[in-house]
Amino acid sequence: MTTNNDKTLLIVLPYGIGWKSIINEKNLEILTNSGLKIILLCEPNMINSTNPDVVIKTLKKIPRTKSEIAIGLLRNYVFADTSKPHSETLEIKISELDNSHPILSLIRKSIGKLFAKSTIVKNILAQFDSALFNNSEYDELFADYNPDFIFVTYPFSFYTYPILRHARKSQIPILGYVPSWDNLTSKWEVPVKLNKLLVWNNIMKEEAINFLDYSDECVSITGVPQFDIHSNNSLIVDRKKFIQDLHGDENKKILLYATGTAQLSDSEPFIVKIIYDMIRNNKFDHPCQLLLRVHPRRSLSDFKDLFDKPDVIIQTPGKESKEFKDSGYVWKSDFTDYSTLSNTLYHADVMINVASTITIESCLFDTPVVNIGFDADLDLDFNRSVKRHFQYSHYLDIVESNGVKIANSEQELGEFINRYLNDPALESAGRNLIVDNQCSFRDGKSSERLLRYIIDFTKEYSV
Repeated sequence: MTTNNDKTLLIVLPYGIGWKSIINEKNLEILTNSGLKIILLCEPNMINSTNPDVVIKTLKKIPRTKSEIAIGLLRNYVFADTSKPHSETLEIKISELDNSHPILSLIRKSIGKLFAKSTIVKNILAQFDSALFNNSEYDELFADYNPDFIFVTYPFSFYTYPILRHARKSQIPILGYVPSWDNLTSKWEVPVKLNKLLVWNNIMKEEAINFLDYSDECVSITGVPQFDIHSNNSLIVDRKKFIQDLHGDENKKILLYATGTAQLSDSEPFIVKIIYDMIRNNKFDHPCQLLLRVHPRRSLSDFKDLFDKPDVIIQTPGKESKEFKDSGYVWKSDFTDYSTLSNTLYHADVMINVASTITIESCLFDTPVVNIGFDADLDLDFNRSVKRHFQYSHYLDIVESNGVKIANSEQELGEFINRYLNDPALESAGRNLIVDNQCSFRDGKSSERLLRYIIDFTKEYSV
């Protein structure tokens, strides 16, 4: 096997938030110490490197053309094969598109289903994509730096497509990291087949193989680099200090509500108000306070009715920033913010959310979790209801684990919170199973594994 000395690795980070555990100054140093020269494509001001072997360039946010969107709809909707395993999310999304694209829906039902399994159709669409969408925006970058390999941290971003297409045309090997457990089944299929994928766990590996047609040897399991910090027990402070720093009441239980984006649920502001009313009306067997953690892509104004209320603590993850506004993020997080998250999950008595990744993170600390499975008093179509989330492919393992309780009514919400306040050990075995299934490792070394796979990839494809 040859070395990768004097080889150039192009790293593509389409979004600035959340990548500190994947690509940071320390990890860049490890990569360059292996003999690699790094070209980093990212949002402006995301990373400032003093490493002489690292060149930072701005990622261009090139919008998709109408014809590109049309080919994507044909590939991912009209001729989508829902007979494959892990197609639950795809079927829900197709149902949504049927409502908004009546003509395409008719074509899908009359023709698309007949040819959904056809490799000929897939090859024709791939050829159309290759012929029509050879964007020249990155020609100069590729000519100047002549990268030998590409590593993309989020291949499902439309902004990466021009780079991936150029790489395919130039026969440059591509390694992709799948940064979230839902990406493989919920995002549009990438028009370029990557040489190898890095995923969190065996469930995702099976999705890559059975749903996206990757071979077994092309998919490797790293664990979850973003969760490595949660294994650092030295970051955990005592409960009294944690609550005092929040200006909370150390004599009251903490009900943590972690919001999602506005797209996740229309009903969250109403659900949070319901929980707050339960606290104020003494519906629980213990005095409680509400710790409201607002998602970085959620407006604080959605919860303005709770500002300055007694027994309410508002937590915003990070510091207000306009650096990543194109990504829709309001807040920029640093190491201290991630440490705060670890302490928040550790000290919370019950964690409540709709159906987000923070469910898994809570299970890492064996903190009881209640998911919201109802829409308050809103009369929502299924495609807008929180109920849809529990039928998505990636969340089925959580539902089947018996590690969380899903509240399907206001009454159940109060009952589930109260039972966990009285006995936090309930469903502990299920939470442990969730961690085993979703995280693969608990050693805090997933970032190290990811880096090792990147370096091994460059050695394997060196010529």
